[in-house]
Amino acid sequence: MGDAVFYTFSITIIAVSAAVILAYREFQWMAYVALFSLLLLSVASMDGNLAYLLGGGDFVVWVVPFLLLSSTTAIGFIIVSARIELHHPLARFKPGFKLLALISACFPASCVFWLGNISLAFMWLPVNLLFFLMLVSQALPPMTWSVRDPLQRRLTRFFPLGFAGIAIAIQVVHYTGEGLSQARMNELNRFTALLYAMSSLAAVVWQIVANTREKLKAERQVLEAERNEAQLQLALSQARSDYQDALTAASQHRSRLATVSHDLKQPVIALRHAVDQMQRAGQSDDAGKLSRAIDYIASLSHAYVGDDSADTHSNDAELEPGDSTSGEAEAVDVQTFAQMLEQMFSGQAEEQGVRLRVVCAKGSVLVEPLPMMRVMTNLVSNALAHAQAKRIVVGFRRRGAKMVFQVHDDGAGIDSNTLETVLEPGVKGMDSDGQGLGLGIVSELCRSASADFRLLSREGKGTSAYVSLPMID
Repeated sequence: MGDAVFYTFSITIIAVSAAVILAYREFQWMAYVALFSLLLLSVASMDGNLAYLLGGGDFVVWVVPFLLLSSTTAIGFIIVSARIELHHPLARFKPGFKLLALISACFPASCVFWLGNISLAFMWLPVNLLFFLMLVSQALPPMTWSVRDPLQRRLTRFFPLGFAGIAIAIQVVHYTGEGLSQARMNELNRFTALLYAMSSLAAVVWQIVANTREKLKAERQVLEAERNEAQLQLALSQARSDYQDALTAASQHRSRLATVSHDLKQPVIALRHAVDQMQRAGQSDDAGKLSRAIDYIASLSHAYVGDDSADTHSNDAELEPGDSTSGEAEAVDVQTFAQMLEQMFSGQAEEQGVRLRVVCAKGSVLVEPLPMMRVMTNLVSNALAHAQAKRIVVGFRRRGAKMVFQVHDDGAGIDSNTLETVLEPGVKGMDSDGQGLGLGIVSELCRSASADFRLLSREGKGTSAYVSLPMID
């Protein structure tokens, strides 16, 4: 009954371990299953069960146990050499274990020479020594494995040493004392074999599960990285699409501006002829004012679309001091700006029922006239078009060494969230039906001219715009 339980349990351990290894497809660990199978056969040959199955005989009783033990020793050294990881310092001992495996393999191969010539008892001594050395060396491969679990690392290193120590202790007691009976030796051999099976195969299965868990974790990380890369590619594709849409929109804007510029050519030429007639009729003051307005319209057309194909300036039309389209800073009396703004927008304000008031301190500023006039007209036009105001004040006020151009309205105002982005080109206020260009143009022109531009607003209380300009004494 004891034999049946022992061998049934041992074979079950071997079968379960092999099934786990095959299920996880970690075939390199099958070597440990083979090693325990040979060890089980060695135990069976020593306790007489193998001789009973094979029919007895001196060869089966005396020679087969020797052949099985020496073969088990050789296979054990091969496994030690194979399972020591190359990156570990212990890898330098791999050639030595291969040599021990070769020496152990020579014993079963040389039986043809010593049978009948050399005592079998004499040959058992080196085989036993090599066998115990192989058992101890089984503790080395786990030291080179990448084991994250501290408990697993300790157990995989302790079990081979514990097993080898028990086996050696049994042999020392047997050969240095009065000797143990064969029945007792059989029991001890079975106990050590089961201990080895449960420890080594359990460590193998544990390592397989741990390796599989690490592989799954690595695969999840790879999948996560691929998912993130796919999201980045999608975002990049969307950005490229948005960029192409922006290019298309910009092209359409340029096309519309070019069309407007082309359509303005003839009316501007006609207006210049009318100005010439007014000058010849003695209406120089009115003609000068109209000429400045016409020059401003023509210069805007050139600035937006770069249209150099037509000369909308009349050779007879003279620019008054302070007018410039050359891009150079000039000294300009702020009253000139104030008068032009009042002339340009008073009619529109009256039509809209808006009270427009222009106030102006005395002084001159050093600016590029055309860009600064664009800043001022955009701010006033924006207030008239979108502020929903009843009163607008446009003024020039001295602040130390600066002249501050100001536009105040009592309209609907701008909420704080919109105010943070409304200075960007193409961003419109909540109630705007325009292109979202006015304030963006103002911001860009002020930045180019190094002029300080501020926009303050409170929802329901109105909006104030400030442009600080350098004064000239």
